[in-house]
Amino acid sequence: MSEALPPSGIPPVPVDPPAPSTGPAPVPPVPPAPMPDPAPPPPGRKLGDVAALISSLAAVAGVLLGFFGLPAVVDSPTAQTATPATTATATATATVTVTAPAPPASGSDNDGTAKPPAPAPLPSGSVPLTDLSPVRGADSFTLRSVTMGSKSYESAMVLALPCSGAPIDYSVNERYTSLTFTVGLDDNGVAELIKVTIQGDGMDRKTVGAEINRPHAVTVDVTGVVRLRITSTGECGESDRLVVALADATLHS
Repeated sequence: MSEALPPSGIPPVPVDPPAPSTGPAPVPPVPPAPMPDPAPPPPGRKLGDVAALISSLAAVAGVLLGFFGLPAVVDSPTAQTATPATTATATATATVTVTAPAPPASGSDNDGTAKPPAPAPLPSGSVPLTDLSPVRGADSFTLRSVTMGSKSYESAMVLALPCSGAPIDYSVNERYTSLTFTVGLDDNGVAELIKVTIQGDGMDRKTVGAEINRPHAVTVDVTGVVRLRITSTGECGESDRLVVALADATLHS
């Protein structure tokens, strides 16, 4: 005969009966926990220690090699007796040369500016005027041969501009008492009326006419004269053919 169903219509689930209790279950033994591994050193410190160790070894090796020499450190059959190295010490000496400034040359100012050399003393006795250097008008005359009154004169002073009055100056510095010369026109030139004037310190000392075929011997007193001047004037037509000459001009002390 079938078993009656509960009101829900779902058959009950069979349940196993509980096992009989025999007491508490045994607890298995627990093994001891392992010791933790030591923490590794920081990477930077390890590398630094290695570098310091290498530096120390290198320093020791360098001292040994420098003091005993390589053969004494290397333990080999071919090692030789170590010879202490000889260290040479070089001492450099610097030499400093101090040059004192040269003393001022004779004839120079205290600031080192050189003075012009002193002029040569004027000669005494009878001195050709052409031996002196003019201080003005050096290009106002030339030296050449002329013929005056059928007589030839060598190295006569020929005035380059006889009609313009271009002066020729000399410093005679009261050294001489007289000036002598022969003045005239070259026989082969043209005849013009020319006057030659000798001045001393701006004052006329003598004026003479220069004529063709008639040279004149002239003596001029130059006592106490410092600056001597020769000048000429005239009315010139053919000045390029006019030759006014002073021959044998000589100063006398």
